[in-house]
Amino acid sequence: MDSNLSDIPPITPKRQRLADQVYDALCNLIIDNKLAPGQRLREAEVADVLEVSRTPVREAFARLEQQHLLERDASGRYFVARWDKRTLWEVATLRGALEGLAASLVSETLSPEDFHHLEGIIMQMEANLGRGDSDRLISLDFQFHSYLWSRTRHEILRRVLEERKAQVLYFMCVTKPNDEANYPETHRQLLEVLREGNPRKASEAIAQHVLETAERADTSPEQDE
Repeated sequence: MDSNLSDIPPITPKRQRLADQVYDALCNLIIDNKLAPGQRLREAEVADVLEVSRTPVREAFARLEQQHLLERDASGRYFVARWDKRTLWEVATLRGALEGLAASLVSETLSPEDFHHLEGIIMQMEANLGRGDSDRLISLDFQFHSYLWSRTRHEILRRVLEERKAQVLYFMCVTKPNDEANYPETHRQLLEVLREGNPRKASEAIAQHVLETAERADTSPEQDE
């Protein structure tokens, strides 16, 4: 049994669906790089470690495959997905389209309180940048973007973006090493565009922000095609 799986505590059934708990547990391990790209995951082994049946594990695997955090080969075996430049481009362009729509919707409705809140997130980015706390920076990055989603008043769009939370977080983790020093500056630039209240410019700025993040990423030789 892989040691990084044996460290997971068993899941205690809660009101949350068991498959959701398995999904969340595996998401956290992949995002934290405790399950490495290319590592094989077996339903039976994960079920044993988490002390659950194989059914919720199977459901969680299917959801993780949809998020492209797991990939399945022709024989049906699951592996932690390897993200190469093409994958990053695909995720970035999809994120850009969805978040660009969100930005266009909120650009004319953000209040002074909203801007104060977003500026506060950027200030926290600046403070944590000097401490070298990468995990905190990713959390703040996600807070900035997800706050905009929450202000759209477009419930279906918000749900679609929330459903891609794991993919967005993993995108941030993959791109972090070559991007974290730019977090405060690039997010303040976004904030200034949003202050203009121009839906088209706001949409384009968010889409370009996400795409440039992907382009700066340095995937390892093992992950490139």
